[in-house]
Amino acid sequence: MTTPYIAHSLIEAMSVIDTLTIPMPAIHTFPLTRVMGRVLAQNFYAPFAVPGFVRSRLDGFAVSSADLEKAGPDTQVRLRVIATVPAGTWPVPAVESGTCVRIMAGAPMPEGATAVVGFEDVKVDGETVVFSAPVQEGYGVGDPNVSAEEGELLAGRGARVDAVLCGRLASIGTINVPVFSRPRVAVLSTGSELLMSGMPPSPGKIYNSGQSILCSLLYSAGAIPLPCGIARDDANAIAETMVLALRDNTMLVTTGGVGHGDYDCIRAAMEKAGAQILLGGGEFKPGGTFALASLNGKYILSLSGSPGSALIIMHLLGLPLVRRLTFDSNWQVREVEVILATLPRKKPQGLLTGHLSLEGGKALFRPMTMGELERRPMDLVIPLSGYEDLETICAEQRPIPAFYCPVANAQA
Repeated sequence: MTTPYIAHSLIEAMSVIDTLTIPMPAIHTFPLTRVMGRVLAQNFYAPFAVPGFVRSRLDGFAVSSADLEKAGPDTQVRLRVIATVPAGTWPVPAVESGTCVRIMAGAPMPEGATAVVGFEDVKVDGETVVFSAPVQEGYGVGDPNVSAEEGELLAGRGARVDAVLCGRLASIGTINVPVFSRPRVAVLSTGSELLMSGMPPSPGKIYNSGQSILCSLLYSAGAIPLPCGIARDDANAIAETMVLALRDNTMLVTTGGVGHGDYDCIRAAMEKAGAQILLGGGEFKPGGTFALASLNGKYILSLSGSPGSALIIMHLLGLPLVRRLTFDSNWQVREVEVILATLPRKKPQGLLTGHLSLEGGKALFRPMTMGELERRPMDLVIPLSGYEDLETICAEQRPIPAFYCPVANAQA
């Protein structure tokens, strides 16, 4: 058996994902209402300025600010109302000196009007309006290109569609959107101690919760997860399952059996299946027990049977790889600076996991134990060299680099 390459650090392991060859996914076109969370397969440019006309941002009165220059509590100005303009009206009567137009938010601004005064700031007296203060030119007026300039890139190829992006595409009348297909990722659990949901409890057995967690993470990252049940600890059987799982899927994720124990046979199964092991783990803890392999241009990521270790590698290696497979241009795990809020209960062995807490305008890192990883989401991982003085860093509230790893990896 060939000795696989072992990453010396977490950063070195993460850099491997950037070197992998990613197959070009198919492109499908769906209505705009069905592409939430999908990745765009083309650039979208604004064919015109949005909204394309000067409009009122308030419900009030469109006026010429010059008419109100001398308005005050003791020098009130009266303007005659010549029309009411709701949103969607066209054409709109022009405002001349001494007149104003009752206007609703979103309606086109009348020619000659340079500002809008809200209803709450005036007094209506029959067909005239009383103003008791001047108004600055441009107040309450929306520019014709406030949402987009003509020719502006609204969304680039590789952008993941979120609610705001849906709105921007809708603002130019988009109906159908070409997006990349979602990768199909098979998830296989190994271990004779596992029970499938629906089976009766049994001494020495546990329910296979890990597969559900991984499938949920994969779905949130843009993949189509396909649970493949539980495999017995047999290298030949697992090798056969690997080949079958990758026949119709882009990636396979396995849990358990990737260590060096008596019944750990994932690495042997990889070789029997003809896979090339690209990364045999890492010299860091927790999470260093894993393997990444390729088989016929597709990938196998084998995670530890320890839930905490599996989640760390899934967030830092597995989900970025899935986002690359979706052609998401924002696939990388971002590095941020955080303040260590409290010291970990035990001295970390290399990686310190935690969750993000925003308090007093600061991004605080609160350490989590491996057991806590099974109870609440992990937001951050701090890679440590072992030489850091965490007590001093915490006491001085000195910023420390960490990897921010939310599932969807939203745009910065």
